[in-house]
Amino acid sequence: MASNIRMDSHKLIYHPRTVANWLEGKNIYPIEIEISPSGACNHRCVFCAVDYIGYKPNFLNKDIILRDIRHMSTRGLKSVICSGEGEPLLNKDMPEIANKIKECGVDVAMSTNGVLFTEDKAKECLAAFTWIRFSIASMEEVSYNAIQRGQAGDLDRVKTNLAHAVRIKKEHGFKTTLGVQCLLMTENAGQLPSMAKQLREIGVDYLTVKPYSQHKHSENHQEINYESLLALEQELRQYTTEDFAIYFRANAMRKMHHDKPYKVCHGLPFMTHIDSAGNVWPCVAHIGAREFCYGNIYEQPFEEIWNGDKRRQVVEKMRGMDVNKICREACRLDEINKYLDELKHPGEHVNFI
Repeated sequence: MASNIRMDSHKLIYHPRTVANWLEGKNIYPIEIEISPSGACNHRCVFCAVDYIGYKPNFLNKDIILRDIRHMSTRGLKSVICSGEGEPLLNKDMPEIANKIKECGVDVAMSTNGVLFTEDKAKECLAAFTWIRFSIASMEEVSYNAIQRGQAGDLDRVKTNLAHAVRIKKEHGFKTTLGVQCLLMTENAGQLPSMAKQLREIGVDYLTVKPYSQHKHSENHQEINYESLLALEQELRQYTTEDFAIYFRANAMRKMHHDKPYKVCHGLPFMTHIDSAGNVWPCVAHIGAREFCYGNIYEQPFEEIWNGDKRRQVVEKMRGMDVNKICREACRLDEINKYLDELKHPGEHVNFI
């Protein structure tokens, strides 16, 4: 059961030593990195944030990324998310990458559209993952095809793959959390109750429903009134059980079209992103903007990049920019930034606990 995972909040409170070091001005290593095993994708989703990159057939070299993860694991790295630009499983080395990351003592997770996560793939690497999140826009074929724009029959493949993953998890007693993420749009809003019912029957651990967040460079544009869709949360609650959770991210939805309450992205040192070409970025929001690139792991080890002048220059540049103009709404670091900003700028009477 996927309980107490703080889906619509943050988990930095569980890393007080790293936060304390940051508050003291020390150079900390990221707790989490997101990597893009593949730049290519087998879907062309209408909500894709990184469509502007062009789905290039770049595939992260397993030896290079594992070299750096091994080293980073001794410097404070706790988790790796395989996601990013494209579909991770298009990288033929994805199962090995996942298994080797786990062997480093680092938690590993994956976001996937699920089409390629076949029974054989599940048997090969399911045990390595702390969680796998399947991105599914609808459980109805017409809507699914219109939104995710893959190949005919993909939805049936995903349903089959989900069922195999659930069965393999149960048979072997794996602890992997199997979830489904649905990006809420006007086209699929009315289908969510049916989706929840079907996913519960398949046996996944949870369904999370999140808002569309416009990427500054994306060629896709969606205008969605989330205030009118908040009532769905109450309707979906009837499908929750002890074994199936629903995370309706109302908090994130209410943030849309509101300025951030902080001026600086404090969270940059706590996570980073490595794209399929080996470039290191502050986060997914700035992939492709060369002025924000820290360096490339094919040219330098991650340690040199992280401790280098270029990264310091980029971070300093970003500190002088308006987060409401250069960043996405409801970005992944938003809750972390609120927490860190409060630590940096506490109110009065903080000693009266």
